[in-house]
Amino acid sequence: MNAVKQEVKKVEVAKALPTLNKVQPTAVEPKTAIMASIEKFALKNPPTAKERISRKVLFDEVSKRYEHLENKSNDLKMFDAGNDKINAKIILKNQAGFEFEVSNSNVIKKVRDAMETELNILLAEAENEVLNFEI
Repeated sequence: MNAVKQEVKKVEVAKALPTLNKVQPTAVEPKTAIMASIEKFALKNPPTAKERISRKVLFDEVSKRYEHLENKSNDLKMFDAGNDKINAKIILKNQAGFEFEVSNSNVIKKVRDAMETELNILLAEAENEVLNFEI
């Protein structure tokens, strides 16, 4: 009989716990969201001829960067195509004239993989800049 009373007490304690009231969003939040979306499509003052020309020059530089990175990516692919894994070597040079040469195929593969990963990241960023650029 005591076991039944203890179970009843546990249930009564659980029912006595306070519950949280649901908070209703205010009418201001949807209104600000609607206003923000309307502002995206609001007409802006058209750029002047000088502004458009400067934006075009900037776009030319962004597109040159993308083309340069794309050429480097192609050069890396050509290196892979011509790599026989025996006679390949990578040479690092600095402006002071110091040189470091590596011919180990495992090291070359790791360096090449790191170069490809970084080049793909830079190429994707440059492509995104070109695609999203507004003159």
